[in-house]
Amino acid sequence: MSESVILNNILGVLKPYLNLKANELIFNKPCEINIDYGDHWEIVNDPKLNLKFLNNFLVELATRRNQRFDETHCHLSCELPNPFLRYRVQAQHKSSLFNSEIAICIRIPSKENFKLESFILSEKVKNDGWDYEKIKELIRQKKNVLLSGGTGSGKTSFLNSLMCEIDPNERVVTIEDSQELKVENINKTQLAVPKIANEIYSYQIAIDNAMRLRPDRLFLGEIDIRNTFSFLRVNNTGHAGNLSTLHANSPRDAIKAIKTNIILGGGLSSVDDKMIDSLIETAIDYIIQIARVKNTRVVTDILNLKQDLKRIGA
Repeated sequence: MSESVILNNILGVLKPYLNLKANELIFNKPCEINIDYGDHWEIVNDPKLNLKFLNNFLVELATRRNQRFDETHCHLSCELPNPFLRYRVQAQHKSSLFNSEIAICIRIPSKENFKLESFILSEKVKNDGWDYEKIKELIRQKKNVLLSGGTGSGKTSFLNSLMCEIDPNERVVTIEDSQELKVENINKTQLAVPKIANEIYSYQIAIDNAMRLRPDRLFLGEIDIRNTFSFLRVNNTGHAGNLSTLHANSPRDAIKAIKTNIILGGGLSSVDDKMIDSLIETAIDYIIQIARVKNTRVVTDILNLKQDLKRIGA
């Protein structure tokens, strides 16, 4: 995609900040950046980053994805273009804010390629018989794995580390609303959907498209209200080895979140709890729970749904 001259110039001004070894860049007001380094925050003042500059930045980003950013379209969820791939942006227009003219959060992806071994295994996980090789084997055996964790816990980094175990000869199809997955396989197609579903292109349409693109593996960056039921259906139709992430604080909460997503997403006309349990149990093999403890990422729990769903009473 050819980027506009205006957007390229804006990115040039932001480049020193985008290249920082930080987690997030937060704009609560013009000319001021709050930088999250993980273990501390730093505030930097920069007069170049005034309200006109920031608004132009967001309008250009929205236009690039055939969206708008104004009083009527008061929020924007998207990603930055090359060379800042996998940088996620969330912005709010002043019409959706109290006492502020702008709000922007830019998630900076890690510059490192994390190995699985960089994630600490909790004592519980080790006592349950897990080690790094057994986790890697889940991917080689084409198990359907859901990665659960809170915001900033390292779910996507963990998913990307697992993807290194995929046979490079396999065909990979991904579906994301903001590009975060790092796919090394040459034979790949990466579908982009808008953050807000519309009649032109929705997650449901994208998933239907993906199934006709002959994937060996299908990855969703994150499952939520828009795509949970469709993703479970895909996993129940013979497509194995799929990976995705979900916001939840425990495997038990992840199962509850899946059920809630199905109900709120309208995937079923009548909801039967036993039927949903059966759907989840057959569609997902393992839930791996990730947590951020200070500046480290920890695998706190691994749930085998075929064995443990009834035991935990989710």
